Amino acid sequence: MTTWLWVALAGSALQLVALGSDFYIAKGETKDAWLGIPHTSDLILLSAIVAIALVALTAAGRSPLRGRNVGLAIGIVGLLASLQLGYRMIAPPFGATIEGNQMIEIFGSCQWYCPPGEAADADLLTGIFIGLAGCVLVALSGFLYAFSRRARETPARPTLAASQPGMTPWLGLAGIGAVAQFVFGYTFFTIYTTEAGDGGAVNWSGWIPTPHTSSLVLAMSAIVLLLIRAASRERSPLSPSGLGAAIALLGFVAGARIFYRLVEPPFGSGGAEIGIAGYLAVAGALLVVVAGIVHAQSHRESGRAPEPAGST
Repeated sequence: MTTWLWVALAGSALQLVALGSDFYIAKGETKDAWLGIPHTSDLILLSAIVAIALVALTAAGRSPLRGRNVGLAIGIVGLLASLQLGYRMIAPPFGATIEGNQMIEIFGSCQWYCPPGEAADADLLTGIFIGLAGCVLVALSGFLYAFSRRARETPARPTLAASQPGMTPWLGLAGIGAVAQFVFGYTFFTIYTTEAGDGGAVNWSGWIPTPHTSSLVLAMSAIVLLLIRAASRERSPLSPSGLGAAIALLGFVAGARIFYRLVEPPFGSGGAEIGIAGYLAVAGALLVVVAGIVHAQSHRESGRAPEPAGST
């Protein structure tokens, strides 16, 4: 542990405090971080998790990354969170509401990105400044640690499982499912179709109307792919059965959240028509679950000791 790693922990603590605080007063209503700027708050949470996890692993001598890469990872994610939060300070996203039977002008309403001059008026509260201070501290301390002498001298000491079966067909299927659950649900495919004010139709992917779900599915997909990559290089931190169980659990979490948002669309009483891509996203998550379970079960069976001859 160095001074800069302690500063990164302090910054991540400020980030977590900010996530439970109010960020704006817009249109006479108080907006907190979690529901006011959901994709931004997800990025702040990711920055805090990355910093805390890598600092804890470094302190325990079990970091999967070299010291310089630890600092760069903390700094880069913290910088992205700082830039995104800084943008949301000058362009609050409160130009429109997401409801049924209403045309949503995504760019014009700052639900996505827009020039600061087109942003809605909002008063900034103390919480958003705490969040920005935490993000800047995390980013700055990460980069300063990355280029310190201690970081250059800190090697990677990842935890590796004793048994490394390498890549298997079931892991390949889990990877396909992990990609499918995000690509079909949260990129360019239509999950929801709502009625516009003029009687037309508005097509939505899941990225904007279900922001926390989309961030969760992206995280689950990324973790599954990282675990599969580590296993293919025979550097898995988990045993084969444990790896399969972890992948199945990640697929279940993502699939349950996707399915919930199909049953309960986020468009109020107007509802929405569900597109085929939504069901394909659920199918991708189900493929991850099944592949993980079969992978775990197959290696559990192969790892059993043979019964002694003559036993009944």
